[in-house]
Formats: sequence, structure tokens, C-alpha cells
Amino acid sequence: MPIKRNRNQDDQTLIEFYTEKTKTPYGFTKGAATLMLHWIERINEELKETKIWADTANLHLNLQNVDDFSENFVTIATSTDEYHIDYKVPSESEPWENARTRGSTKSLDDAMKMLKKAMIYSKGWIESSELKTY
Repeated sequence: MPIKRNRNQDDQTLIEFYTEKTKTPYGFTKGAATLMLHWIERINEELKETKIWADTANLHLNLQNVDDFSENFVTIATSTDEYHIDYKVPSESEPWENARTRGSTKSLDDAMKMLKKAMIYSKGWIESSELKTY
């Protein structure tokens, strides 16, 4: 299933939202939106069966395993030349309340590896057969 925008923000698809941002005259926004479109395309190619919903906050994508504004397990963002990711540490493993792990890379291939690890380690997608083989 392609990554879908949360029903509370369904006035535009994620592709429409980020495509609109690529038309801005602001270099950072244009570059970040372009990289995010590439990332969304790869997510859709590699995680075809995994259910992922997202809400946008500025240019960030908060990823959820259900279609509501409940828990954001993973957040992904881009800059003009870098992919950023963070995930919520499960409560039984967190060193303090609401702990998160963060990382970044300039490689889309590495960003996908990091995303899959974040989805696994956050325990948000424990039912995903695609992630079990990763």
C-alpha cells in the first residue's frame, strides 16, 4: 500500500503536497521537497504491503501505523542534500520518557535502510511481513 496522508489532512495527497512545495521560489523548501518526493517514491516501491499513514508538519512527515493522529513512531525529513530520520524508543527500552533516536545520511539507499530499522525498532510495524525479512 503506498504511504498515505492521514485522513485529517486528506485535502491533498503527499505527492501533491510536496510537488506544490517544489514550485516555491525558496531554494531550501524546493530542494527539501524534491528529496522528499524521491524518498516517498522509494517507500512506495519497497514497502508495498506495509500500511503507513503520515501527517505533515511543515516539511516533516510523521509516520503512523494507523490512520489517525495518535502516536508518531517515526519522523522523516529532508534538507536540500540530506535525509533525516528519528524514531520513538519503545517505553520498555527508553532511558527517559519520550526518548527518540536520530540519524541522517546523504544517501537515499542508506535512508531507506535507516527507515526500515526505525520502523522495526520503534515497534510500530511489528505485523509487517516486509520488515520481518529485512
